[in-house]
Amino acid sequence: MAVLNTALGWVNGDVERILIAVGVWIGPYTLHEATVCCNQLGLTSPTMVNRVRTLVTQYEAACTAQREANVGANAGRVLRKADVLEWDTENGGTAHEGATRERARCQEELVQIFGACPILSVKGTDAVTALYRS
Repeated sequence: MAVLNTALGWVNGDVERILIAVGVWIGPYTLHEATVCCNQLGLTSPTMVNRVRTLVTQYEAACTAQREANVGANAGRVLRKADVLEWDTENGGTAHEGATRERARCQEELVQIFGACPILSVKGTDAVTALYRS
């Protein structure tokens, strides 16, 4: 198992946070591959470490905002159309939409930054798995 090089500016737990933000499952293979990619990125472009950490923090803040829009003071939104789930935006629907757009923006930028990393260069279930010949 690869070890995250914290001397490059990474903090323990960053790999898991990145995997969650990009939408990739957490397991031994993905943790190893993402750790290798983070170490390579840190060596290749040290300034990108802070950018990635900022994007992940922004992604997490958008997730929190989205949760709060769904269950907080704005939870009284009224469903207007069930066939397309059209919500009444008078009580904060736009906050939810803004958080969703922010999450997507962070994911897209993370995917772009990690373009050379097969595990992190695609979002969610589109993730590729490297095939090894025996």
